[in-house]
Amino acid sequence: MTQKPTILVSGYGSWAKARNNPAALVAVRLGQEEFDCCNLVAVELDVDTNALQDNVNRLLEAHQPDGWIGLGVSSSAVVEPEMVGVNWRHFGVPDVTGAKLTTTPIVDGGPAAYNATLPCADMVMAMRSQGIPAALSFSAGTHLCNQLIYTLAHTAKSRGTDLKSGFVHIPQTPENIAEKAEVAPSMGLSISTSAIRACVEVLAANLVPKPEAM
Repeated sequence: MTQKPTILVSGYGSWAKARNNPAALVAVRLGQEEFDCCNLVAVELDVDTNALQDNVNRLLEAHQPDGWIGLGVSSSAVVEPEMVGVNWRHFGVPDVTGAKLTTTPIVDGGPAAYNATLPCADMVMAMRSQGIPAALSFSAGTHLCNQLIYTLAHTAKSRGTDLKSGFVHIPQTPENIAEKAEVAPSMGLSISTSAIRACVEVLAANLVPKPEAM
C-alpha cells in the first residue's frame, strides 16, 4: 500500500503591490478542495524577508511535504512557473516590515543559484491544454518570490531531503487593476485557481508514492 504525497501550496499575502493578493486567495481556494492525487496543505506566507527562512523551517517540520509550490503575483499577462532562483535580495518596494534591501545575499556564501525542481515545462503544457495562457520564466526577480525558490532549494539540500519545490507567478486580478485605475494585464481568480490546480496535479504525478505506515 502507498499513501498520497503531501503538496504544500503557499501564497504570499498582502503587501505594497497587492492589498488583496491573488496568490493567497488562490491558495485558500485550493485548500478548500479535495484532491484525489495528493494531500494538499494551503498556507498564506507573510511578505517578510527576514522571517522567511524561519517560516519555511516551521512549515517543513509541521507538514513534511513532498512538494511545495509557492505562489506570488506579477505584472505578467500569463501564469509563469519560475525556472531558477538566484542568491540575491535587491528590492526597493518594501516588505510588510518596511524592509528594503540592495545587493544582499539570501545565504552568505551560498551557491549563486538553484534550479527549481518542479516539473515546470509539464505544468505549462497542462495549463495550455486547458486554454490557460502560461509560459516558462527564467527570472523571478530579486524580491521574496525569488527568495522562496532559493530558500526552499537550499534548505532541502542542507537537510538532504528530496523536496520538489519552486514558484509560480500569477497575474493580478481584474479587481486589483480596477482599484488602481491602471491599464495592465489581469486574470480572473477562477482561472488562476484552475491553473494552479493543474500544476498541483502535474506535480503529484511526478512524485514517487511513499509506502503507507504499518
